[in-house]
Amino acid sequence: MKRKPFVIVLCIAVLCGALVYAFIPWDVAPQAEQLEVWRVQRMVGDAEFEDITSQINSMRLSELLTSCKASRLPFYQSSYSLDTVQYEIDGRYDGKPLHFVLGKNSFVYESTPWNYRLHDAQVLIDTLDAMLSNAAT
Repeated sequence: MKRKPFVIVLCIAVLCGALVYAFIPWDVAPQAEQLEVWRVQRMVGDAEFEDITSQINSMRLSELLTSCKASRLPFYQSSYSLDTVQYEIDGRYDGKPLHFVLGKNSFVYESTPWNYRLHDAQVLIDTLDAMLSNAAT
C-alpha cells in the first residue's frame, strides 16, 4: 500500500517534466561553425524571389541564426502561402538541410512537412531589412 502514493508522485513528476521540456524552446543551430548559409532570398512580387545572398553580411546573419529559438512541438504543414513570406534562408547545419521561412508565420524546418515555429523572428527580419538598406547606400 505504501507503493501506490510513490508511483502516483513519480507519474506526476514525469508528466510535469515532459510538459516543461515540451514548452521550453530549443536552439535551432547553436554552433556557428556547423552552420552554412548558402542562399538568402527576399520576396519581391507575386511569388517571385530575389537572391540577396551577396548583399548581406553572412557572418552577422550566422550569429543571429545561432541564437534562434524554436518551439519543440512541431506542426504539420505540407505547403505555405508565399503571400505571407518576406525572406527565405537556406543552409545546412551539421550536414543536414535547414530552411528558415520568415514573414507573417515564421518557422524553420529540416524536411517537410514537420515545421517548428520560430521565436522572435522579427529580429531576423529587421536585421535583414537593415542589411539591405545599408547595402543600397
